[in-house]
Amino acid sequence: MLDRFRDFVKRLELPQGEEGDVVYRIIDDDLIAVEVTTAQYGIWRLQHDVAARAIVGQDTIESVMVRTTFSIMPENRGYKPFGTSAFQVTTLDSLPQYSMRYDTWQEAEQGHRITLNRVRRDHARARAADDRAEALAGVAGEVRLAISADLPALFRVDARSEEAVSVVTPLTRTDGSVIEMSVHETGTGFHLSASIEVAPNDSVMTLSKLRSDQVDRLCQKMGVSLADGSLNCGVEDASQLGGAIVRLSQAVVCFTYLANERR
Repeated sequence: MLDRFRDFVKRLELPQGEEGDVVYRIIDDDLIAVEVTTAQYGIWRLQHDVAARAIVGQDTIESVMVRTTFSIMPENRGYKPFGTSAFQVTTLDSLPQYSMRYDTWQEAEQGHRITLNRVRRDHARARAADDRAEALAGVAGEVRLAISADLPALFRVDARSEEAVSVVTPLTRTDGSVIEMSVHETGTGFHLSASIEVAPNDSVMTLSKLRSDQVDRLCQKMGVSLADGSLNCGVEDASQLGGAIVRLSQAVVCFTYLANERR
């Protein structure tokens, strides 16, 4: 036993500092960090599974391992005996932003819980940032940004591709169907298109009976064009998308009303 103790003391790597700065601590039965002599410390190390005894808490939040432990090695006197550390499980990279030190086991337990909450919060914020970045990719992002300042809750924007989206508006045709349009990015801006067909055969035939001058006048007034049962318009800049979406929706309402009046 004595030979094992001597060999153990010889292998200790003591921290550098002035004489009297280095302290030896153990955890007693009440989980209190107690300063002891070198001999008492060595005996404690030999009699206990200190690696297991020193763990205050150990949890993994997604890819981050959070460990709070009692420091079992001799340390400088000003170094608090309990600490929290964290690292990425996949890469083993240390995450110093979560490092904390404590004087007591109770403080360490509380600090461990606080750190876990911080990790959860940071992961949630990172996911939200990733979701927002994905949502604002391509044309979908341009459209969402264009309408978000005014009436974001009234429009639903669904990405079809990076260059095209569908926009479901709060306006309806005379039959109660919701007006939906597509927005495509072009080389010089954006093209918007919305069908005015309520029942494809009847509506198109009815529209064909409208006077061409009446159609032209209404299209010119609303800034749209009519082709194959759909109304279309274009804008050069993303900042004009919000107004164009509203304008095209209103034009669909007007034309479907005229179509139904002529049935």
